[in-house]
Amino acid sequence: MRRRRRRNRTGLFLVMTVVLLFCATLGIHSISLKANCLELQKQKQELQQKKDELQKEKKSIQEQKAYMQTDEYIENAAREKFGLVYDDEIIFKAE
Repeated sequence: MRRRRRRNRTGLFLVMTVVLLFCATLGIHSISLKANCLELQKQKQELQQKKDELQKEKKSIQEQKAYMQTDEYIENAAREKFGLVYDDEIIFKAE
């Protein structure tokens, strides 16, 4: 009878030890995953900000492209770069 009690206690002790080790391992992995999750959320925010900045830059470039296709831009570029004027215009130059 004593042997059975010892075996039962020993078996119970082993089962409790295995369960305790399992719980400890699970807790450690849980903490690790939470830290990883926070790091990924931080990266997500940084990438979202970068995406927003790039979208603003893209919009600015598209507006500039549309302006560069207008007659007003072509006329200004011709005046500034090549000094072109209309036939009825007079140019005054400072000394």
